[in-house]
Amino acid sequence: MAGLFATRRDLDAWAVALGVSNDDDASGELHKLMGRLLDGQDRIRTTARSLSKAPNEDVRRSLATALGRLDLAVFAVGEALRDFAVHERG
Repeated sequence: MAGLFATRRDLDAWAVALGVSNDDDASGELHKLMGRLLDGQDRIRTTARSLSKAPNEDVRRSLATALGRLDLAVFAVGEALRDFAVHERG
């Protein structure tokens, strides 16, 4: 995760992971990824609400775990987007 003190290397690693070669394209890909992650959160929350009274504790626990992991991914992608927005690169 890059964070508030992203280095050129951090941002370059994001760009490589996203399959792009410049900051604008990396930001664009991160925005697309963020949209998919937020859609996933909505879907899991909807499913979790409908299964909240399911008799199977394992299902409820798995949904909670999935949502927690998506929350972490949303945080990481959000941090990367902020880093690209504020980092001056030559």
